Amino acid sequence: MNLNQLEVLVAIVATGSLTEAGERIGLTQSAVSYSLSKLEAELGVQLLERGRLGIEITPIGEDVLIHARAILAQVEVIRQKTGRARGLAIGKLRFGCVPHVSPRLLTGILRSFQTDYPDIDIVVFEGKPIELISWLREGIVDVATVILPEQFPASTPLARDQVHVIVSARHRLAAQQRITLAQLDKESLIAPQEQYEMITALPQMQAVSLPRLRYAVSGYQTIFAMVRENMGISLMPGKVLTPDIDGIVGIPLSPTLSVDIHIAANMASPATDAFLACASRWSLEHGFLPTEMADLATDYTD
Repeated sequence: MNLNQLEVLVAIVATGSLTEAGERIGLTQSAVSYSLSKLEAELGVQLLERGRLGIEITPIGEDVLIHARAILAQVEVIRQKTGRARGLAIGKLRFGCVPHVSPRLLTGILRSFQTDYPDIDIVVFEGKPIELISWLREGIVDVATVILPEQFPASTPLARDQVHVIVSARHRLAAQQRITLAQLDKESLIAPQEQYEMITALPQMQAVSLPRLRYAVSGYQTIFAMVRENMGISLMPGKVLTPDIDGIVGIPLSPTLSVDIHIAANMASPATDAFLACASRWSLEHGFLPTEMADLATDYTD
């Protein structure tokens, strides 16, 4: 068994295809197939099998995959640390984030990090909050946005965003400066299921209740279109909204309801430490991170 074989296994599971796995790691399809066969022969078990829906991992394959990812993650840390000892910043960083992170915040952090560390490649994964937690623990991503950072060994505050009520410009509440939850009692709520669950889980929400989620919709453009047609209202972080969204209005809640977002890592490495420091610094400098949250940030720089 060697590292190349483990990398092949991880790539096949990630892409669901021998051909795409080969493209990802720079091997031909036949070389990927041969490497997988050698690994299975050496271990004496079948790790993957072809099912009706394509390539599927076996139960023992799932166990092997967890260890393979952990081994490759440790190897990446070794490469980064030895590279840093030689005055280099190299490696790959897999960043998981929820879709409703502000595009300006996301692109700003990525550009700043790439400017400081041009030889560290970044791969961005989008997922639901519960998926990101699982991906962090399993080593599928190196860093991710989370709401509850205390369950991970390394984290830093990223942003505080105020929840807004999103209504049609023709809605009866569109001219309000602020809106109370009581005013939304009979409204139909349109929102992603996971975002609705995230907001209802906030400590501030324990004594109050949100409108019933009538339409569970994952895509923001679809939500905006439905709200524009006055099919219901939505609740979402204010920084998701941009001035070019016509026909809808974002109005703050009263009392204010905010969501604190952090970036966490399940394993420390030079790349993750640098990314956490860069993200927190950029967010503070551009007004996404309040000073009181910045005071809680860990200094990951040397």
